[in-house]
Amino acid sequence: MADVVNLHKVLKNRSKYDRHIVPLKNQDQTLDVDIFVLLSAIDIEFIEVEKKVKVLMDVKTSWTDENLYWDPSQYGDLQHLHVQGDWVWRPEVLIRIPQKGTTTQQIMEGESKELEMVLDHTGKVFRHTTLSLSLFCSIDTTDFPFDEQYFMFILAMSVGDNVRYSEISSCLNTEFDNGNPRWSNLRVAHELIKFDNFTDLMCTVSMKRKPLFYVINIILPVVFLGYLEVLVFVIPADAGEKLSYAVALLLSYSVFVSFVADNIPEDSDNVSDLIYYIIFQFFIGAFAIFCTTLQLRLYHRDDEKDIPYLYRCTVKFVNIFLRKRNKVESCPREGGNKSKQSENHPYVPPKEVTAKYKKTTRVMRRMKTKSDLHGQTSASSSIPSASSDAGARNMTWHNVSSAIDFILFWIFLITQIVLNMWFFYPAYKADR
Repeated sequence: MADVVNLHKVLKNRSKYDRHIVPLKNQDQTLDVDIFVLLSAIDIEFIEVEKKVKVLMDVKTSWTDENLYWDPSQYGDLQHLHVQGDWVWRPEVLIRIPQKGTTTQQIMEGESKELEMVLDHTGKVFRHTTLSLSLFCSIDTTDFPFDEQYFMFILAMSVGDNVRYSEISSCLNTEFDNGNPRWSNLRVAHELIKFDNFTDLMCTVSMKRKPLFYVINIILPVVFLGYLEVLVFVIPADAGEKLSYAVALLLSYSVFVSFVADNIPEDSDNVSDLIYYIIFQFFIGAFAIFCTTLQLRLYHRDDEKDIPYLYRCTVKFVNIFLRKRNKVESCPREGGNKSKQSENHPYVPPKEVTAKYKKTTRVMRRMKTKSDLHGQTSASSSIPSASSDAGARNMTWHNVSSAIDFILFWIFLITQIVLNMWFFYPAYKADR
């Protein structure tokens, strides 16, 4: 204990030592400083709304102080000395944050906490500090919540040109990392920037957001609401809840828009695709209300009013489509019915006509043939007009409303499928 106290007094009271001067006997030489920055995912917090990131990092530095050496044999074979205080020279580090062509500077000493400083008998100084920073960074939320954010900072010396970072200086992520509940895939890269006699260390940190929370609480409900909008055109028009159902779905989107807006920065340059997705769903819901209103007006229109040609064509198109589908489905059933009828009703041969009635039947057959031919020609000319008149009389505004419901159902369903593919495919492609 006495050796430690004596050595501490000797080193501190040396007349040649001054903590304001670089510890080099020859000031024309250059002092190399080794710096290692250790980052952990759990110590990084992005504040998207404020465009800031809070970082807690471990900084380990070492250098050689030519004035702080001793002979271990004179102090009880003491190899290392733990010291505290500001009487030892230490490199003053600046944190520079590139931000749109400008750089802001923060002094490392201002928000750092020194854990320990160890002196070696050879003059080597080891320093371990924790640095807490709140940095401004440009956050791009275009792909939110499948986005990847990054920030960078530059470690620079604030002293003269005779102090620089060594070649082994680096930024690393810690091996024992418990992870971050909101972010994953921490990647740290570094680069030594040399210009003139100065050397700066640039660190780039990137992390990928975990999207599961937002998928469960925002995206999936919005997707389900989108497909529920399609069911508006399945509800019968006379049910009385068709329009109120569509309005209730439309109002639900405002809740999700406000929730997303509270979690992303107010930036007009990088608007999230999720915002566009919800807005598109909102417009689709509004258009569904518009179509439903018109469809209900057609449903309740008086049947005495004439049906325009466009509506007639719409009903005919839907009828033709449904008939073809029904024919395809009913073909095997018809064959089965015929076989069943043949089994239930066996063939009965016609009775032969007696000889005394053969002459009369021949004369009657000739007369019947002439009359049938004349009737067929007249009937064939009147069948198209009769069938068309019957179809025109049987078509009502209820048929028009049902046909429009059928067409809008498929249009909105296809729109939802295309919209979801547009939104989810980039995220799927980025994960692969």
